[in-house]
This record gives sequence, C-alpha cells and structure tokens, in this order.
Amino acid sequence: MLECNLCEAKSQRSRYHLDQLEILQCTNCGLIFTNLVEKPDEIAKDYSRNYFKERDEYYFRNPVEDPLRGVEDSNILDFKQWLKKIESYKPAGKILDVGCATGVFLALAKERGWEPYGVDISGFAVGHARKRFGIEGFVGNITAAKFPDNYFDVITLLDVIEHFSNPVEQLIEVRRILKHDGIVLLNTPNEKSFMKILAHGIYAITLGRIQYPVRKLYHRYHLYYFSPKTFQQTLEKSGFEVIELTKKTIPLVKARGLRVEKIMVKGLSFFEKIFHCEYELISIARKREKKW
Repeated sequence: MLECNLCEAKSQRSRYHLDQLEILQCTNCGLIFTNLVEKPDEIAKDYSRNYFKERDEYYFRNPVEDPLRGVEDSNILDFKQWLKKIESYKPAGKILDVGCATGVFLALAKERGWEPYGVDISGFAVGHARKRFGIEGFVGNITAAKFPDNYFDVITLLDVIEHFSNPVEQLIEVRRILKHDGIVLLNTPNEKSFMKILAHGIYAITLGRIQYPVRKLYHRYHLYYFSPKTFQQTLEKSGFEVIELTKKTIPLVKARGLRVEKIMVKGLSFFEKIFHCEYELISIARKREKKW
C-alpha cells in the first residue's frame, strides 16, 4: 500500500480503474492520488518538447509569446490579475515560478519590474524561457535546485502542485527559500468542482462502463487531486498559513479536446458559478513562523 502524503496513513480505496492508471483515495483524510506517485523519474520524461507543442494554443498562442499572432485569452488575463494580487501584498522583488514551463508568467512579471527565476523538470521548457525571454531557470524539481534560505519575496506554483511526486516535501522546500515576510500563490484543480462531481456520478451510475468524462479529468500528468480541505491541510502541514482561498472557473484555453467539448466545458462552468463549486482553487499563503 502507498503512504498518504498528507496524513501518512497506509489505507486507501480504489476510486477509478483506468487501464494502467488507478485513482486512489486515502480512507483517513480523503486525499486523492494516483498509483504513479512513486515514479518521479519516469514521469519527468513525459514533459518533453511534444508535451508543450501538443498544447500549442495554451503555451504559444498568446501575445506574450507572439505579439503578432497571439490572443490575450483568459489565462493571460488571470496571470495579470494574479500579479496585481501579489503586488497588493508585496512590492516587486525576487520572484520564483516553480513549474515555470515556457516562461510566459515570468515574462509578464519581468515587465512589471520583478526579478524572475524559474524551475521546471522540462529541459525544453527552461531552454525556451531562457532563449525567448532571457529568464534563467533550473532544470529539475525544487528540492534539487538548492536556492539559499529566505531568498525569494514571492514564489508561485501555477498548475503545478498536482504534478509533484511529494507535495509536502516540496512545499517545505518552498517554505525554506521564501523570505520571512514572503508569500506564495498556488492554484490547482478543485476535486469538489461541479465537473468532477458530474463525471464521478456518470462513472458510478454506469458501474464504470462510461469512463470518458473521468478519463478527461484524471490522467498520468496529475499525481494528486485536492479538495479545498485537503489543499489547505497540505499547505498547513508544510508550514504555511493560508491567507486567501478562492475558486474560479477553468479558462477555456486549458480545456483539452474538440471544439464541442470546450463548448460543454463553458456550459458546465455556468453551473459551477451557480453552485459555487468552480473548477480551480487559488490560494495565497505565508510562512507560519511558530513551531509547526
């Protein structure tokens, strides 16, 4: 049995069987994770050039990457809004983006006067960020980067904690390199979103015969799936105090699939707002200085 990263219990039940991929849920704290959490070296190979090129619209068709071709989609607008939110807490200083991908968010931060640093397990992504935006980055996970103690004013983890092989360990490292008055901003899919609840209902009612909605939402790239409760508990266990925890609908540019599927996502987002169970969780947190 695998050990739960949050509560360390070794008791889990199978939530979904999806061929080689199994989605598990801790029977003690409720954290959801996959059977791939102990294969970080194998998983790193997935983030090759092809991973980013297959998501061309998301990573490359935006005005930061290509001013002549790109469209300022909802994802770019979110980046700008989050930078403004960060700046309501901290003036421009050193900012680290963990899971920086091709460097678009850091390029926006750099334009606003921040000193940007990046970390990503993809050599292709870090190389692109350096070549395109002049942003230096470390290839590997955050625990291997070995930044100095109390070094960064702000650390962001955008759509990345769900990719971590060991969220608590890696967040503890984030805490170590964050200044005492620094903040972190994170976002991740919401396990309690309307889309997830609907997909689970279809899977359960059909006794697992209809798996397509679940397969779209659970895949090998995401190792952990957080509810608002387990998201906050993971941050607290890692030595952070949550200042804000909010929700929002998914930007359509992130929705993978055919045009008709994106239209369906847009429709479901309408119901998410009505029932206050939007697809994304966003948290701002700071170091907890007391013993934890």
